[in-house]
Amino acid sequence: MRKHYDFSKMKGERNPYIRQSRAKASRFVEYLKSLEGFRIADAIDGDYCHMGATITDAILQAGLTYDTVVRPRIKAIRENYPWAVTTSAFRQLLRERGPKAVLAWKDEEKPNRIVGLTDFLLREGIETEAQLRDWVADEDNRDRLLQVRGIGQKTADYIGILVGSQTVAVDRHLIGLVMEAGIETSSYADAREILNLAADTMGVDRRFFDHSIWQFMSRRGGTQSRTGHCKKRGKA
Repeated sequence: MRKHYDFSKMKGERNPYIRQSRAKASRFVEYLKSLEGFRIADAIDGDYCHMGATITDAILQAGLTYDTVVRPRIKAIRENYPWAVTTSAFRQLLRERGPKAVLAWKDEEKPNRIVGLTDFLLREGIETEAQLRDWVADEDNRDRLLQVRGIGQKTADYIGILVGSQTVAVDRHLIGLVMEAGIETSSYADAREILNLAADTMGVDRRFFDHSIWQFMSRRGGTQSRTGHCKKRGKA
């Protein structure tokens, strides 16, 4: 079974990939220090202790305005259905009320994706955020997660962030700032590695680092959706 390997913890500097990634991370940190208005966020979304809220956030965040569309629905689900804290309890809610009613949603796609992710997690035996955090760290599990409709590389990492995993989720905001800094990346994984190393260089929680860049770019560009980098059809 393949396990997730964190290159940033690899000892020594003999690996040329690591040396190059560290150099790019250092350049990115220096660029961040030069930006007026960039600051590290003091709060992030997630750690809901409510699988219904976690699943809903994971699916809704891609392509939608977070503050006005996503966050109010997360708040409503937690307040209106405080008992739907496990995956099976949330699935019961979706079955009894219907996903569109639970979400206060008109079209079919997002509600159907929420049902799909919920059913997938149930098949995997995932009932709580703690279980999901351990599960998503395994590359074999991640590969299966990526087969779920609506789940791409960015959303898989975003799910990890929601449940406390130490990573960034590379969306268009994050990759945009990396490119602005004049740093080239060869893939999603390459960009994620550079950003994770940059967070480590600054001594910052990777999740908060992710959100700090997202907030900075959202303020500057006026958009708050988390559309993925190199997005594929049906993925986020």
